Amino acid sequence: MKNREVVEKVVITWRELVESPTEEPYASNLLKFKEVCMPFPEFITYVETTVLNLKEKFVRAWTNKVLHIGCRTTNIVESAHGVLKKYLRSSVGDLALCWDEINKMLAVQFGEIQGSFGRNKTVLEHKYKNIKMMRELEGYVSRRALKFIYDELKRFKTFTFDKEDCGCVQKTSYELPCA
Repeated sequence: MKNREVVEKVVITWRELVESPTEEPYASNLLKFKEVCMPFPEFITYVETTVLNLKEKFVRAWTNKVLHIGCRTTNIVESAHGVLKKYLRSSVGDLALCWDEINKMLAVQFGEIQGSFGRNKTVLEHKYKNIKMMRELEGYVSRRALKFIYDELKRFKTFTFDKEDCGCVQKTSYELPCA
């Protein structure tokens, strides 16, 4: 096998390990990962002693036990910090100056949020129109929230929508209707 193929296989098995939905698949994926990495015992030792000691922080089998609403990184916080730094422009300043700049930033963000909700209340995406639950949420939640709800329903795949009244019925192994 070429080096590139080995690296791709390691990356794929690592991703499967991290995305393990429960502890049982995690155990089998860990064995598969070790098998793929067998030619590199130092690497396996390193991963076990440094990274996998913290598995509760990033492996889906443990992170899904806590409500995180899909946010498993600090990107949102880093982004907000970057915006704040642009408004403050300097690391020094008195409380009044900082307060004014933060107030300006929040006013701009509030205006953007209001505009976004205005657009969200008037437009329902086509792929949601045949789903009763999504139609009933129209105008009450943002388009981003509708997408999140739809994606979660697809991810769990334990819901289907019957054709007669487009109501939500609990079943197994059926896909949601997609546009």
